[in-house]
Amino acid sequence: MDEVFQLAEVIELGEQPADSIAEIGVFVERRDGGFIIADRILPRVRTYSEDGSLEAAFGRFGNGPWEFREIVGVTEMPSGHVVVASPRNPWLTFLERDLTPDRMLAVNYLAGDLFALREDIVFFGLGPLSGETLTSPEVASQRGFYHRLVDGEVTWSAWRSPVFDKPYVGAFADIPATIAGDSMFVMASVLYPATIINGAGDSVGTIGLPSPSFREIPDIPRGYFATEQGGPKMARLLASFDNVARIDVVGDDYLVFTIGHLDETRPVPPFRGFHTRLEVYDRHTGAKLYEDVRLPQGAKVVGGGRYLYVLQNPDFPPWRIAKHRLRARH
Repeated sequence: MDEVFQLAEVIELGEQPADSIAEIGVFVERRDGGFIIADRILPRVRTYSEDGSLEAAFGRFGNGPWEFREIVGVTEMPSGHVVVASPRNPWLTFLERDLTPDRMLAVNYLAGDLFALREDIVFFGLGPLSGETLTSPEVASQRGFYHRLVDGEVTWSAWRSPVFDKPYVGAFADIPATIAGDSMFVMASVLYPATIINGAGDSVGTIGLPSPSFREIPDIPRGYFATEQGGPKMARLLASFDNVARIDVVGDDYLVFTIGHLDETRPVPPFRGFHTRLEVYDRHTGAKLYEDVRLPQGAKVVGGGRYLYVLQNPDFPPWRIAKHRLRARH
């Protein structure tokens, strides 16, 4: 990794003993320095200065206003507002820069990933909701899973997972995505390439080519796990294929694909993933610049921006995050 990325510094997150992080989840680099981190387990979102000092925290467990069962999406708007999505809430929660409550915006979708696109929001959402619950046929009939909000209204919906209808495979496929400039990059984690979506919601191309070392998920026949050996079969399967765990923008011009695999000791949801290596692309030309860049053992990529942010110890505190700058190509 040192041949491709230069280590700028390692920061250690500050914590309050009575309100400590259970597990680092969504990570967002702030526009003017510092970052936002959502707890993966607890319904808490926190802001930090650039040196890792804790600035503010917000969130409590529940289904009501200003409450979260879990946090799956966070973004920062140009105004400085922090926007939070919880998967059971058909609204987005807007917080001031210091995380004091601002407003809630009903979206009529079960929202997930959030991204700022200029002054607008692009979010992953299942819906629109026709009632309190969402059926599988309703999900299957969606025009797209990502939606652009302009002045509180959905103006387009785009991208459907290419593995949605494949037995089992969809259950093992995450959906890594990111936004750079006016373009969105999104894919099913087990299947190259990533789709490029422009600001109008149109698919305008693809990017990404698996390296020879990438282990594709095999075809899985229906009923494969419907035996007494279903658990061991799933454990072996999880260890047999790779996935693109993340797509991050680094230095504005580059896309970094983080490659990993699922933990065979956790053969039931929620799955646990490991990060092992990186691919780097020029996002403008689509050219692959590097592949099979090995991550330090046990490390986990948490985000991009001016740097590639790598959590050195994902399982326990103190939480140390390494900031890596992509080296210039000669």
